[in-house]
Parts: sequence; structure tokens; C-alpha cells
Amino acid sequence: MRSSIVSARSALRTAWRYGRWGLVAVLLPLAIAVHVAIVLVVAWPFDPDELVATAEPLVLRDVRGEQIAVLPAVGADRTRWTPLGELPAIAVSAVIESEDQRFWDHGGVDGAGIARAVWLDLQGGRFGGSTLTMQLARMLATAGKRRTVSAKLRESMLALRIERAVDKRTILEQWLNRAYFGNGAYGFAAASQLYFGKPPGGLSDAEATLLAVLPRAPTAYDPWKHLDAATRRRDRVLALLVERGVITEDRAQQARVTQLAVGRFAPRDEAPHFTRWIADQLPSEVRRAGGTLTTTLDLRLQRALQARVAEQVAALSRKNLDQAGLVVLDAQTTEVRVMIGSVSWSGPQGQINITTRRRHPGSALKPFVYAAAIEHGDNPATITWDTRDTSDDYFAPSAGVEHGPVRYREALASSYNFAAVDVLQKVGIPRVMSMLRTAGVAELAGAPDDYGLRLALGAAKVRLLDLTAGYGFLVKDGFAGRPRGIASAVMPDGSRWSPPRAPERRVVSPETAWLVMDMLADPEARRPGFGMELPFDLHFPIAAKTGTARGFADTWAIGATREVIVGAWAGTFDGTATQGIVGMDAAAPLVRDAMLAIAGNAKLTLPPRPSTITTVELCERSGLVPRLPCARISDYVATAHAASIPHDTWHDEDGNVRYPARAAGWLRRRAAMSLK
Repeated sequence: MRSSIVSARSALRTAWRYGRWGLVAVLLPLAIAVHVAIVLVVAWPFDPDELVATAEPLVLRDVRGEQIAVLPAVGADRTRWTPLGELPAIAVSAVIESEDQRFWDHGGVDGAGIARAVWLDLQGGRFGGSTLTMQLARMLATAGKRRTVSAKLRESMLALRIERAVDKRTILEQWLNRAYFGNGAYGFAAASQLYFGKPPGGLSDAEATLLAVLPRAPTAYDPWKHLDAATRRRDRVLALLVERGVITEDRAQQARVTQLAVGRFAPRDEAPHFTRWIADQLPSEVRRAGGTLTTTLDLRLQRALQARVAEQVAALSRKNLDQAGLVVLDAQTTEVRVMIGSVSWSGPQGQINITTRRRHPGSALKPFVYAAAIEHGDNPATITWDTRDTSDDYFAPSAGVEHGPVRYREALASSYNFAAVDVLQKVGIPRVMSMLRTAGVAELAGAPDDYGLRLALGAAKVRLLDLTAGYGFLVKDGFAGRPRGIASAVMPDGSRWSPPRAPERRVVSPETAWLVMDMLADPEARRPGFGMELPFDLHFPIAAKTGTARGFADTWAIGATREVIVGAWAGTFDGTATQGIVGMDAAAPLVRDAMLAIAGNAKLTLPPRPSTITTVELCERSGLVPRLPCARISDYVATAHAASIPHDTWHDEDGNVRYPARAAGWLRRRAAMSLK
């Protein structure tokens, strides 16, 4: 036994002889670091003025100054600051007992807590051990930053400085006014109003202690989503208060059995989809500063059209259509006047903003296809082939209706699919992709082969907001702008901020823009495809186009005048098919009603014909310059391209039509149909 003890002592002496310098190498830097920290805390005093709350809510107003919404302050809201004495004492006690039991005894940092935090970090776990003062330090200096050992040390240093500068009651007041309580609520007073619709002084013990536990895990204890979890945590904290003699068991039991009426008492938001779209665009310094933000929204028009969207969906619900959205843009500035992202914000999936979701637009991309062709020399009377065999690269169902050779004007206005594919094949997919990117309609990642000729029929997903703005080229001499919803902001200190304006981009020439617009505004050209009494038949002309994606889950309609551009979508958010509803029946009525609401007793207008557009006489069947007898029509063409229109080769001297060879298949099918 004695020999074992001697051997152990010898081993220890040997270990000390060889290991003491390593221990010194570890402890010396630590001792120096502690010494430096003490010096810094003493020599670098904390300025209490840094605790003064400066954040304010951000009030959004429409073009007339009417309030749309109030975004809560980011951080401590100075307009809601509540002195410690006006906060429920039981809530203050609950915070201390559950978060920092030694709060009144430590100097800002709990050594055992720091050691535990470091250990958890080394183990890859979560941090713990932060005192309330350290948490306040994090709110002031490192909020949003990654929780690392170095960050924890910085919090500790700041906590020590804070404790030397202010008393414990001030620290508690700061914490309770700055902590995050979930759902945008910073501070106990904001949470009290948000969840219970009353000031802190009006809370019951049950309500006050529930709020006290939320900052520990604002998402996991969200009263709107996880009230049971928050209540269980509240009850554990009540048990702690009883165990530590803060309250009696009877008082705790009364709090446990009191029924909680958690509600949603956020300030009214008149245009929630628009509000969130705006908030996402704000620089962090503007959002944090608060103040007043003037937007481009017309709240009166928003309310009227929101009701109309709900009526349209209700009328078509029997056909499985359950959602719709609408945007109205000022045509000249591309400012958003109306943004309706769903039927109802509070309804099923109501918080989805369909105006900013990418969906298949169906035929609503066709104007860009025809614009590309006209930009390179064609005109509204140019012939396209609406036949199933127009291309080997495009699969066409055998049941598809064919119209044979047809002029661009009718083919676009009546939305013939085979014809659009023929035009796209003629101008090339890359050219149309480039035009869509320039117009801001779609990013179109990938190569032309990723979309193929189905691009003419909506193969690319686009956002209603972007597509509506892209249609601006029709009424702005070929230019298209980016949607914008912010006019200016005034900060609490009086400073102003306005977002930079993105320059408009030229999509096509003024002549092309007017010609495509004129085709889309021609009611007679729409008749062959859609019939009589259409939603676009108003007492003033509009350039309009619809789209319907495969499966009838997405229907679209866009209407443009010099004053406004209106875009509408109707369908199902989850992509399930409707009962065969098309854009002309579902989305077009929304565009019509928006146009009428905007016009009032006046009339909206289209751009006048440019002097560089001329009228030409052409053969009706071939769209070519007459050489021999033929039925003739008049149409418009860019003056610069008029001389390049070929002479007619489709008619003989007697005026009989001799179709080109490519018509053979269509003629055979037409003959077979006539025999049935």
C-alpha cells in the first residue's frame, strides 16, 4: 500500500515537472485577459444615454394621406415605453425567477452560466446561462448576430459596463421594454395590446405571466399557434414562483384556471398584401427608424375592387374556382394603385400574395411574340398559319381547332394557339426570351430548349405584377417600367428618404408598340375567337388579352390604356383544375370592372396613331400587296416597312385563291371535315 502511494506521488511530481509550463501557457493568457477585461470595464464607462429608446412605428399612408397600416417599431418603441412601476409585478417576478434567479445578486455576469455556455458551444449545443443584463446587452449590441463564444464574451463585457452605470430596476425596465414577444411585438406593452387588446395595467395574473414567458421562445410559444405550449411553460413558472415564496399557491391556482382569451389586436391593415410587399423592399435603416411612409396605393379604389374580387370568386366557386388577385398600375409611372393578393387575408391560404407568385400565364405572353415579329418587319396583316402541322417541334392535340392561314390581327386578338407557335418559330425563341427579360416580365433562367415553342403558350412562369407592368410597352411608346409602391418616407428626426427610380427600358419601337396595341384593342378581331358581348367591350377602347393555363387552374387578363394597366388572375392556389373556366370568363370581368371604376363618368384613352404609321391596302387572304384581282382590306403598317411587303402570289387572274404548298395538310383536313 505504502509503495503504491509513493509511486503515485512520484508520478505527480514527474507530471508537474514536465506539464507545469503547459499549464502556465494556458492560465497566463487567461489571467491577462481577465485583467484586461477588468481594466476595460473600469476605464470604459457605459453611457446611459445609449439606453434611450429611439424606435417608432412606421405608418403607411396612401396617395391621399389615408392610413393603410402601422408597422410595429423594430426594437424598443419609445411611443409605448412603460415604466417598471406600471408593469404587473407578477410578470416582473416571473421573468426574474425563470430567466435569472440570481439577478439581484450578480454584477451582470454569472460565472457558472458563462462556463455552461462555453461547454454547450463546444458540444455543438445551444447557449444558456445568460443573465438578464447579458440579454439586454445582446438586444443593444449583437441582436441578429450569430451566437458564438466571442459574441457571448462581448455581451458579458457590455453587461458588466451596464451594471456599473445603472441600477437593477433600470435594467429590468429596459429588458421588459425591449424583449421580443413574437409576431412583431417588441416590449411588454406592445405584446399586451397585440395579444389581449389592453394595456399592461389591465392584465390578469394569468395573462401577465403568459406574456412573461414568451421572450424565452417567441416562435415555440407563439400564443396564436402554440397556446398549449406557452400555457404549459407559464404553469411551470407559476410553480417556481410558489416554490420560491413569491406568490401563494392559491394565487397560482387562480391564474392557472383563468380562461385565456388570446386574440389578434394588431392595428387594422387595409391592404395587407401590399403592406408586406412594401416592407420587404425597405432598407433596414428606414424600417428601423419608423415615421411615415407615403405609398402609391389608392385606398378607396383598393376597397372597392377588393369587394369585387370576392364577389367574382363567390360567383364561380361552384366551378372549383376559389381565389383571385388584382393589380392596378398607373400606366405612365408604373406606380401600384391597387394590390389584391387573395380574396381575404384571413381566409384559407389568404396570406399568399398571388400577384407576386410565379404561375403559368397561358396565352398572356402572345403579345410579346407578335411584337417580336412586327419589330422585325411584319405587320398586322401578315399571315400566320394556324394549323396543327405548323411545326415538327410542337405537339398539337388532334382535336385542336384550326383556322388555316390567318392575319396577325385576328390570330392575336382571338388567341389562336397554332398561329402563335408559328410566329414564335419564325422569330426565334431567343428573341422573345430577350424581349420578356427586357420588359421585366420574366427572368427566364435556362436555355431556349428549356421552354421550346410552348413559350408562346405560357411555358415560362411569371408574376402577375411583372406581367402587368410589362404590358406597359403597349401604351408608352414601347417602354416598360418596373412596379413601384413607395413615394417617400419621413423619419422621426425629419429626414426624408425616397427609393431610387429604376429607369424604364425600351422593349420595342413606338411603331411596333402602337400596332400591337391596336390589334389587342380591335373588338372585331376578337369576335372569331371569343364571340359577342365580351367583358372588354366597353364604351371606350382598351388593349386587352387573356390567358388560360393548362388544367384551368390559372386564368389571366390584362387590360391597358394610357391611364392605367390592370392585371387580374383567378383560379386555385394549389393548382387543382377548375371546371373548364377560361380567362375571358374568370379574370376578364375583373379587368372590366376595374377599368369602369377608374374611369367613372369619363372615358379612358389609347395613344394616338403615330405619324410613322401608314394605312395600306392588301389582299385579305394573303396579306400581300395586290397584283391581281383579290378581296382587299386596309390595315396599318410602319411606314418604314410598307415598301418591303411582297406582292401577292396567292391569286390568279380570275381572283381565285391558290394556297401555298404548306396549306396542303390543312386543306385535306378541312375537306374531310366537310364530308362528315
